[in-house]
Amino acid sequence: MTQLDAEIARAYGVELDTERWLPPADAEAEAFLRAAIEIGRAIGDRRSAPPPPAPPWEPLPQRLVAPATAAERSRAVARALAWAGSSGARWDGIEVRVDENGAAEIRAMRALAPGETILAVPGRVMIVEPDRNDLAVWLALEVRDPTSPARAYLDAVPARFDELPVFHDAADLRALAGTGAHVLATAEAADIRASHARLPSEIRARVSLADFAWGRAIVKSRGFHAPGSIEPRIALVPVVDFFNHRLGDTTWEFDPAIGDLEIRTERAFAAGEEVGFPYGERSNTRLFVHYGFTAQEAGGEAALVFERAEDPVVDLASHLLWNLPVAAPARVLVGGSLDDRLFRALALARLRAASRAELERVAERGLTSRGDVPWLGTALEVASFVLLGDAARRALAELDASAPRVLEDRAWDRSCAIVRATERAVLVEILELAAAAPRFLEGASAPAGSALQQQYAGAIADVLRRQR
Repeated sequence: MTQLDAEIARAYGVELDTERWLPPADAEAEAFLRAAIEIGRAIGDRRSAPPPPAPPWEPLPQRLVAPATAAERSRAVARALAWAGSSGARWDGIEVRVDENGAAEIRAMRALAPGETILAVPGRVMIVEPDRNDLAVWLALEVRDPTSPARAYLDAVPARFDELPVFHDAADLRALAGTGAHVLATAEAADIRASHARLPSEIRARVSLADFAWGRAIVKSRGFHAPGSIEPRIALVPVVDFFNHRLGDTTWEFDPAIGDLEIRTERAFAAGEEVGFPYGERSNTRLFVHYGFTAQEAGGEAALVFERAEDPVVDLASHLLWNLPVAAPARVLVGGSLDDRLFRALALARLRAASRAELERVAERGLTSRGDVPWLGTALEVASFVLLGDAARRALAELDASAPRVLEDRAWDRSCAIVRATERAVLVEILELAAAAPRFLEGASAPAGSALQQQYAGAIADVLRRQR
């Protein structure tokens, strides 16, 4: 019995062998929609059983090591810099400082002009593995080897990640209840546990879950797509990981001629000013879950909450196309712009608003290039926005109902409050879009509201022009 067969049996009480309908894993998205239609027909009109209660939260275990003191971290950083420099890393006009809490940061040693190359790291200094799990295992094993060639680097990375939600207990996680951050942290913890369980038994005997979780945290917070590599490989880039996150300070480029990753300034800096490095256009939700901090300039991200699908075709299509859970509410992360996440949420709403006959036509004509349900006409788009608005209202109700009445004056609680506030702002934007879009679709002038509403109006105008 496959995992999908087991899910169907649990949810619908139907014993099926879905292998005859399922396409190969690399098939086009339309093939999975057709499979969902056939499997849904085989299930028939049976109602799904209530979903089982979610398992209680269990934090990932931490390594049983003490965090470095500020003095120990300062000495470790100095050794790491000496090691990187002896291997060819070069920097100019910057220095690494360690504060009284042991946190490292990059400061300008002199006035820096825009466009200056302040750091170059050659490929031979980088630590590269095929995927994140391989790199996590390597870290967990290598950190124990006192003779490791990367000893100086390993001594300078954090020994623990007390700030990351996946390592916090259920009492702390309640401060994130109802948020997309809670969804992300739950998924991240489950993936780390499942990835560790899939390791060969001889590796699991040497690498505990705590060691593996530490390695994955290093990779998540410091890993790059390996510069200059076409293959999907992960790289740790020493010295670069001493930069704190900030947008607009620097940019990076890989020079294939010499194999260096170069960091350049994007603006002028005064002597003594901190120099940041962009970790990407990330929401506070993702910054907190993956790095353990929030940023004033970061946007939001939130989880829309769709009720369980009553039609097994829709239920199975959501699972096969987007890996959403079978016979359970769907939580879809969206941001405050018309990007792939919001298109995915709108595609789910279109899937739920469409009839089976319409879905069959979609399966024949094709999904979008992202594998999403396309525009299906004005009436269905209006119905889709009703569902999208309902999902946003449901999410807002959960967010507000679960908000802690009293927050302690801890960095953790302050960060959780910032995450909740930025997520709430996103949900309000989605609600405003859901209210404005139908008026635009039914012939009113384009909405003059938020940028998100303008983006949607422009996107649908393009769709309608192509159909004329």
